[in-house]
Amino acid sequence: MNKTMRTTIFTALGIAFSLGLVGCSGIAASTASLTSSSNASASAEVKPEITVSASSTVSLVPDKATVTFGVSTQEKAAEDAQSKNSESVKKVISVLTERGVEEKSIRTTYYSMYPQYDWSNNQQRLIGYNVTTSLSVQDQNIDDLGKLLSACVEAGINQIDNVSFLCSGYDEAYSQALSQAVAASRDKAAVLAKAAGKELGEPVNIIEGYQNTSARYTKGVNSVSMTEAAMDAAGPSFQPGETEIAANVTVTYTMN
Repeated sequence: MNKTMRTTIFTALGIAFSLGLVGCSGIAASTASLTSSSNASASAEVKPEITVSASSTVSLVPDKATVTFGVSTQEKAAEDAQSKNSESVKKVISVLTERGVEEKSIRTTYYSMYPQYDWSNNQQRLIGYNVTTSLSVQDQNIDDLGKLLSACVEAGINQIDNVSFLCSGYDEAYSQALSQAVAASRDKAAVLAKAAGKELGEPVNIIEGYQNTSARYTKGVNSVSMTEAAMDAAGPSFQPGETEIAANVTVTYTMN
């Protein structure tokens, strides 16, 4: 290969290499330009937001009840106190089941036995033992509760610890309160957006707040059936009043 040919080849390679660098540089510049344009577009699409909290309540009259009552017995001997208490509890459970209360709705919640002392004349003297059994009875219709308790008193209960009122329509009431809370949040956000010189947009985030389910009835056990004699018996009257079912939400809206 002569000198002239070598010079021509090297010159051609140099030109090709230079063109390649220019091409790569052009691609890099183009890519950077597209990225910058994309970021600018994304930045332009970001809208201001407003976050508000709102709540609502729906009043509901309880229709179910859970009652906790007990049988307390005292005897000189521990064995006698236990035996007497056990017999009384069995009699109470029999009365409950005879009146339609399902066994799965009856639960033992507490049992205790402790000695009793006479402290007269600054002396400790054992005089007997006390045995207490507490039962929880669930799924009861409030309208029938008074008569049922009267029958249980006759059977042997001598203390009533607690009565809790529940609502079988809790889920429907809570859904209504939740819907009203979201509507209230939009009204509140619209006022704030207008005050800021903006128009309210669409919700972009909704957070449900704390839900108190203490009044919620879920078991759906059949109503307690009463015999004719029990229906005629007098019993305490229960007035459950109204229960407030509350819903709380936090909602974020865009502003235009």
